[in-house]
Parts: sequence; structure tokens; C-alpha cells
Amino acid sequence: MQKLLKFRVFTVLLLSMMMIPFNSCTDLEPEVFSDLTPANFPASRADLVTSYLSCYTRLYPMMNHGGYMSIQEVSSDEIMIPQRGSDWFDGGIWLRTHRHTFDPTDGQYNGSWTFLYQGVLQANSVIAAIKGSDALSEAEKAPFVAELRSLRAYFYFLLADSFGSVPLVTEDSDPADIEPMATPRADVFNFAVSELNASAADLSRETGGATYGKINYWANRAILSRVLLNAEVMTGTAQWAAAEAAADEVINSNTYSLEANYFTNFDPDNDNGLTGTSEGLWVIPYDAPAVAGGFNLVQMTLHYSSQATFNTQDQPWNGYCTLQEFYESYDDSDKRKGVSGNQQIRGNFLAGPQFAADGVTPVTDGTADDPGGLELVFTPEVNNLEPNAFRQAGARVFKYGYEIGTPNTMRNDFPIIRYAEVLMNKAEAMMRQNKGGYSMFVNMVRSRAELGDLTDGEITADVMLAERGREFFYEGTRRQDLIRFGQFGAGWFAFSGSDATKNIFPIPQPQLNANRNLTQNPGY
Repeated sequence: MQKLLKFRVFTVLLLSMMMIPFNSCTDLEPEVFSDLTPANFPASRADLVTSYLSCYTRLYPMMNHGGYMSIQEVSSDEIMIPQRGSDWFDGGIWLRTHRHTFDPTDGQYNGSWTFLYQGVLQANSVIAAIKGSDALSEAEKAPFVAELRSLRAYFYFLLADSFGSVPLVTEDSDPADIEPMATPRADVFNFAVSELNASAADLSRETGGATYGKINYWANRAILSRVLLNAEVMTGTAQWAAAEAAADEVINSNTYSLEANYFTNFDPDNDNGLTGTSEGLWVIPYDAPAVAGGFNLVQMTLHYSSQATFNTQDQPWNGYCTLQEFYESYDDSDKRKGVSGNQQIRGNFLAGPQFAADGVTPVTDGTADDPGGLELVFTPEVNNLEPNAFRQAGARVFKYGYEIGTPNTMRNDFPIIRYAEVLMNKAEAMMRQNKGGYSMFVNMVRSRAELGDLTDGEITADVMLAERGREFFYEGTRRQDLIRFGQFGAGWFAFSGSDATKNIFPIPQPQLNANRNLTQNPGY
């Protein structure tokens, strides 16, 4: 127990070093300190279970503005945050993110680093507590520890993907080492893979309420398929066959299937009474703000006057929108796109004239400066990135349906990984190995969008990337996909391109200040 208490002190010290505020339009920054202290160190079975569940709550800040999801999306060709006059300049942090002129002093990178290490350190703490407890039998400990090792592996994959070489700290690390050395990126990646594989056997294969929002065996395998697709980028050695094999485990289990309606996966009621959708392998189970808040996309993307469309409890911020080229990459017949000028029909985007909740009364913006005049019209074209993008410019994110009367954070559960991705991961892995037949899996996904079939020969690398983009819009995978396909630095609207050093973000300056053993990534 003394070793565990010392580890707790180490955890709190490391967390305290990572505390730094970052710019945001609202105060939704995650709490920095661990919920566990020497005073409330879990002892009983109930305490241990509560502590184990608390590790999953570390995921809630993922969908906040200003952190992990923001840097993934705004650095890609999916999402931009234009400067709309006096709004959204924010010291230029989002303009730099868009243009890949990433600055180590910009707070969103430190916020992302902190968020991910909070997840790691909480998991470490609880793994240590469970292993050292007499309140659980060894058989009872195994599934808890397996879930937490899988969760920690996921956090480490995101860390290595985003920042490259990072400190690798586990429950067995030296508590006295408060300035740990960075572990090479490939080794962190291999650790994540080994942890996912080592923990799989002890995970539940149940679905539904018993494992909703948790990592079961199938979620572990699905995440592994995503991780292994990125092996060549992160280690220099491709593992396409292993990625395909992980996807096959999920597919061949016949446990999951595509939902008939794409948007069922993203609706406010997508938890389906904690049974989930037929497609959701692992989700973040958001709820009312006081219970499990943090998903504030409704604020981030909608126009101020969209409050009249959805009767939102708070006025939105008029920030995030998609790039015209990305919006227009969807065929108009693609059921995922949406219908311009008709917010009664769900789509990934809101575009065209906007109406009140009755679907008839035009919403006004109160200014004649925009192309739509006094009426609110979301134009796919964004006139410029800065300094005076039109207030109405850019199609807005509508993938996650907004309830009438929604509060400033939504109760739509966020799908970390879906069965559709497993199918597409298999297809890509097969294509990379020059195997035939991968079009079948792509066409399963396209068919739901009511699009025609493609042949293997028609699915080039560019087509595969585009198909993934249209299906997984605003699910946090686009940056990884662009890097894997060699397109992250290619350039897009108001961005002339970047070199390979920008495939990883800078180590945040506060972390360099706190840990003398860290060194900045090349290119910064």
C-alpha cells in the first residue's frame, strides 16, 4: 500500500505540472487533478468499482471546444474556424491551426496533452489500486484491469499519434521520476498494440447495457484495427494484414451490423436505453450537462440566430464550419449530405436558407453585410479565412442532431468507433495488400447512403480516402486518414501546404518548461 500511496503523490505532481488554462469561448476546461487522493484511496469493492468507472469519465472533455477534437478537426480539410470580424480571432490560434503553423505556446495543444495524460494517469492509478487490493478476487480483478489497460492503450495511441515521442508512464513506473524521459513514438505505439492484445482475453463479449460505454472484446479489436492501419506512419513498418485480421474478428462475430439509417448513430437518443445502436462498438455516453456534459458542438457550429431554429437554451457562438470543397465532395444524391435549405431533413451539414423551428418562418441575421442579406443563409463558400469572413459563411455541422430546446451541451452519445469503420478498415487493409474484393465492404457503406456500387478498379487511394471522409465526417479520424494517405500537407482553402514535420503537433511549451527531459519535435 505504501508504494501505491507514493504513486498517487507522483500522479498528482505530474498532473499539477500539466495545469495551464487555454483560450476558449466558454469555461469548459477539464479538471486537472485526479479524483483520487491518499485520503480517499479506494479500499472497498464499491470504491474500486467507482474508481474504475471514473476512468471512463476522463473521455468527456474530448468533444469540448479548445482541446483534442478541435486540433484534430481544424487542422484537417473538414473543419475551419474563420475569423468573422471581431469574432473568433482568439489570438490567431485557429488560423494557425488551419494553416499548419502550429505554435507550441498555443493553449489548445497543452489542453489536448493534459486531457490525454489525465486519462492515462487515472487509469494507472486505478490499475494499481485494483492490483493491490484484497477486496477483489483475482478473477474479479482481471476484467476491470483489462478494460483499463485497453482504455490506457487508446489514450497512448492518441498521444503518440498527435505528439510523437512522449513519456510512457504506467502503474509500475518509478514514483520518484517526476520528469520522465520521452519514449520513442514507435515504442509507445507498440506498447498500445501489446496492451490491446494482452488485455483482450479478459474482456467481456457481452453487448448492450452490461458493457455500454465500456470497452468489450469487440471494441478492443475494432480499436486495434484502427491503430494497426496507422502502423507504417508511426513505426515505419506497415501491418496491413494484422489490421485486417483485427477487423475480421469483429466482422466474423456477426455481433454488429450497419444501421439502416446512418443518422441513428448520431441522434440525441442514440443510446437506445443503454443498448446502443447495432453499429456502435464504443461510445462516450454523454447526458445532461449536470450529469455527463461536455459535448458542446451545438454551441461551436451554429450561428447566433440559429437559436430561433432549435430554440437552444443559450445563444450559439457561430464558429465551426466545413470547407466548401469538402461539402461539395458529397454527391447531392448522397443521403449523408442533407438538403440545402431544409433543416427538417437530417444531413451532415446545414446549408442554404435557415428557418425557425416551424420550418417555414425565415430566420434573420440582423445585418445586410452577408450574401443572404437580412435572412440567415449558410453559403458553402467561405469568402476568406480572415479577417472578415461573412457571418453566414460555411455549411455548419448537423451530423449530430440538435434537439429543440437543447442546452449548451448535448446528450448525443459520441461514437468513438462504429462498425462502418471496421468495414472500411478491412477494405483499406485489403487494398493496401493488393487483395481483390475490397469493394464489397466499401459498397456496404455506400449502399446505405443510396449510392451506386464501385469496383475494385475504381477505388483508387484517392477514392478510398474520399469515401472515408464522407462517412466519418467529424468523428475525429480525418487527420489520421489524411496523414496515412499522404495528403495532410497537400493544401486546401487558405492553406498553401506543409511539410512532413507538421504531421505531428508541437510538444506544448508548458510541458517543456515542466519537464527538462522533453525535447521539441523537429520543425518547431
